[in-house]
Amino acid sequence: MIHVNGGDDTYLNESVTDLLARRGVEPRGIAVALNGDVVRRGEWSTTLVHDDSKVEIVTAVAGG
Repeated sequence: MIHVNGGDDTYLNESVTDLLARRGVEPRGIAVALNGDVVRRGEWSTTLVHDDSKVEIVTAVAGG
């Protein structure tokens, strides 16, 4: 079980890229943190999400 934005997900050992695609998340304008550490966009395809990981997907919002 992994935790994505406070909810549970059952997919394990997939890349960040695969996780985003499966969840229908457009990668433009977002940041991803895995267990509290930001994952660089260039490392999404090689960074695997393992059991009990915590993933935060954050959308950039313009304005002040």
